[in-house]
Amino acid sequence: MEAKIIRLIKLIGEEVLIFETFLQYLNRQQEALVNNNIEALQTVTRDQEQLAVRTTQVEQERRALVAELSVELQRDQHDLTLTELTKLVSEPESNQIHSLQNTLLGLHDQISTIKARNDFLIRKSMEYINTTMSQLGLAEEPEKKTYSPDSTRTNAAPKTALVDRRV
Repeated sequence: MEAKIIRLIKLIGEEVLIFETFLQYLNRQQEALVNNNIEALQTVTRDQEQLAVRTTQVEQERRALVAELSVELQRDQHDLTLTELTKLVSEPESNQIHSLQNTLLGLHDQISTIKARNDFLIRKSMEYINTTMSQLGLAEEPEKKTYSPDSTRTNAAPKTALVDRRV
């Protein structure tokens, strides 16, 4: 069982590294959004997708290992949390698990904050684009005729537009 606990600690350590990397990617994403750098945004999105694949692999390994440990410890695998594990294992491993748990929680909070900020930036960019497109959509092609054959004005009142398209 001790070897499985050590393997679990290594997997959790790997998850910490993944979270730290993801945090760096979110910071790069934020920088790309602020600077309107589409190329950097595409690169960081691709990097995030690759990291997501690795995250899935590590999570599957961790779940399988927790399932094995739950059988050995005669516990339900869904109730076997990191906090519960710290109570069931010896001192050095218990300290490592507790430390990794605190690190993961801190990283999770940071990721949530930056992700919320990036989502806000994306929403504001979309609102800006929609507003700009709406304003540009107000400009109409001028009609060819200003007066009809009976000398009455045929154009309705001009719409206010951001761009005056008359030449």
